[in-house]
Amino acid sequence: MVDHVAIMIVSHSHKIASGTSEMVRQMCGEKTPISFAGGTSDGELGTDVGIILKGLKEIWSDSGVVLLYDLGSAEMSSEAAIEMLPQNQQEKIKILDAPLVEGAIIAGVESIQGSKLEEVKNVVEKKLLKTDEISSSTEVQSIKISHQIGLHARPAVKFTKLAKTLEANIQVKLQEQTVWVDAKSIVKVMGLKASQGKVLNLKADGKDANEAVKMLTNFVRNDFVEK
Repeated sequence: MVDHVAIMIVSHSHKIASGTSEMVRQMCGEKTPISFAGGTSDGELGTDVGIILKGLKEIWSDSGVVLLYDLGSAEMSSEAAIEMLPQNQQEKIKILDAPLVEGAIIAGVESIQGSKLEEVKNVVEKKLLKTDEISSSTEVQSIKISHQIGLHARPAVKFTKLAKTLEANIQVKLQEQTVWVDAKSIVKVMGLKASQGKVLNLKADGKDANEAVKMLTNFVRNDFVEK
């Protein structure tokens, strides 16, 4: 079994921490390695170094851990908890500078797809979202979205996961848009706001270019079910 990068959620609120964790699991799969620490030991708003430390130990992965938090004092509590771990483990924990919920979902997607610790960090912090431009002469395939919720949330996760299995530079956009985005970026794909009835354009180049366009087009045509 692949040892994936783990995700630690730290919030002043138990409900926010547990809710964010549950949202990631529902979108990325129950096997997503994620834990959370929210609120104080007596159930009040705040953070508790002991609870965070316990969560880090429970979720520990040799592939590393990324930690996301909601407010500044949560970062300080997290740093204190990390300092209580052995030095070799401290070096494999990255505190990320990203919105809590969005960052956690992106981290979950990257983790289950086997990305390394630095890759997860860079993608979550939006440092690796650029893609090579595809020639304007590349054939464009269009497909109308019929699914009632469109290419949002879980369908978008599945879409980018499928795209990442292919050796091709794949770009997508809606028919009325002018800017193409990376089909392997969950942030960019969800940012399309591709709702029901919209026409999605796809193009690709590289080793699996033709297969990539065909598979993703069929994926959308089949209401986000791989066939």
